[in-house]
Amino acid sequence: MTQPEDTTVNPAQPRLVLQLVRGLAGTTRYQREVVKGLGLRRLGATASRPDNPMIRGMVRRVPHLVRIVEDAHVPETAGSADGE
Repeated sequence: MTQPEDTTVNPAQPRLVLQLVRGLAGTTRYQREVVKGLGLRRLGATASRPDNPMIRGMVRRVPHLVRIVEDAHVPETAGSADGE
């Protein structure tokens, strides 16, 4: 049996802040599932994820829908794109 993955946040581990910049209308089911797996729900939402090959691979599948935000101090939001 495999050990459960450690889900604690390590402050020393590099993080990626991702933002959904295009809507999901007209995308394939696979692309929608990748975006959901990244934790992005609506247009303009951001999510902070660990910088590892698995997350980088997911981003590589939907580069036209998400972008990596340069400022890693952006708070994680599930709100609208205008920050309200």
